[in-house]
Amino acid sequence: MRLSINYKLRASKVLNFSIEEVEEYAKRVKGHLIKCMWEDDIITVNQIIQSIFIIKDIQNKQIQREAKELQVKNHIVRKYLHDIKLMNYNGLGANRISKELKIKHNVSISASTIYRYLKGCDNE
Repeated sequence: MRLSINYKLRASKVLNFSIEEVEEYAKRVKGHLIKCMWEDDIITVNQIIQSIFIIKDIQNKQIQREAKELQVKNHIVRKYLHDIKLMNYNGLGANRISKELKIKHNVSISASTIYRYLKGCDNE
């Protein structure tokens, strides 16, 4: 499903979602509506209303993810959590993230600690 970036940004602000969560929502609603079309020839109002519950499901995932972030014991990892996730999302590995944090923030975090944190995040 192709939405222009402006619509993604606007939707993310309205729903208080990240852009990735807006994309997930769009894909899930599309799948739900396609499934409804296979069952019936027309889409009913109730089927559209059922698709709204996808928003609640994504919000629950947000709450669970934020709770897990607060449970990170290493205070340095907790402080630079968003930088670590962003660098990992951009394709950097644990060694490179460790080096980047040392350069940018003058903080020493072992690559194995970052790797264990990222491995735990993937299980969500």
